[in-house]
Amino acid sequence: MRPSSSATGCGGLATGVARRMKRLGGWWVNVQEESMATKMRVGAIGAGAMLSALIMLSQVGCEAAMERVVRAQATAPASIDASDGALHVVLCGTGSPLADADRAAACTAVLAGGHFFIIDAGPGSWENLQLWRLPIDGVSGVLLTHFHSDHIGELGEVMTQSWVASGRAEPLPVFGPPGVSEVVDGFNRAYAFDRVYRRAHHTPEFMPERGGLAVAHDFAMPAPGEATTVFDADGLRIMAFAVDHAPVQPAVGYRIEFGGRSVVVSGDTTRSSSLVKNAQGADLLIHEALSFELMGRVSRIVTEAGRPRLGKLAGDVLDYHTSPAQAKEIADEAGVELLVLTHNVPPLRNALIERFFVQGVDMDGVVIGDDGLHFTLPADSQTIEQASF
Repeated sequence: MRPSSSATGCGGLATGVARRMKRLGGWWVNVQEESMATKMRVGAIGAGAMLSALIMLSQVGCEAAMERVVRAQATAPASIDASDGALHVVLCGTGSPLADADRAAACTAVLAGGHFFIIDAGPGSWENLQLWRLPIDGVSGVLLTHFHSDHIGELGEVMTQSWVASGRAEPLPVFGPPGVSEVVDGFNRAYAFDRVYRRAHHTPEFMPERGGLAVAHDFAMPAPGEATTVFDADGLRIMAFAVDHAPVQPAVGYRIEFGGRSVVVSGDTTRSSSLVKNAQGADLLIHEALSFELMGRVSRIVTEAGRPRLGKLAGDVLDYHTSPAQAKEIADEAGVELLVLTHNVPPLRNALIERFFVQGVDMDGVVIGDDGLHFTLPADSQTIEQASF
């Protein structure tokens, strides 16, 4: 039966649209249309999906509902207030270079003291930040741990989309070890035409020329076990320390401190004494994890299947990553309150693989990271609040 333009028909379609939006994920806003007894939950979704929903609604005479949806989206606040006095951590990418429908590549967002930093920008991570309605118009900077593609692949979108959202007048700061200048220069060059197009279309008044650029802030590699401060303002302090991801050099992790709380992000590394030292007493350790057992099997099976090159590549990764068991040992040795496993390899596509992934690991104080996990650390407290987008 063709839907009518009555309140009942509009409500039924609206419910279907709401279900579609829910599948897309996002930060939900309740919208009550007075002319129909239904409540829509609308996510902060991409422009294309929103446009499709609005067209569907308008076609059945739901113009009022359409306008309410647009108004709600335009006025809804960011999902996290970076100035609320707490230290916030969001996992915006817990995957790896291997394709994973449920996880973007490496990315961790940190919000505190009115600042919003993104640690690594792996493919797919920026879309997550938009969908979850983080304050993308207030990105303070990006911190890179190293220059593997799965850690920098989304940097151009972070630069460009945060410029579009904010209209900032100055370049986006990108912090990293030696080599970050070449990486930033490459992205600036690659997006040069895009910046020209956007300024021509929207005018320089709304798209200031320098705002579309990134500017590199490189720091000297600290001695093993030591740390160097790369940002210190408004009570938020970020320090970098060396880790062992050889032959990938340089490679660093970061320690973030705010309001008497601390978070450590390992970056990619083997078991590292430098990381243990710099993670001492941290409330939260976000540590990479790769199952040697599972990837060893993958290497063998792929080789036996007649694909020796891929088998070798799968086997090679075993020597510069950390197993879940080793990550737990590091957390225990450093006296960490909560260990969160990220950069999970292989992709954890079902419960069986996940069980093998952490087999033999004492899971007390351990969380397997998923995209969308949000940790809130209130100042001067021992509480770690956990939620999910």
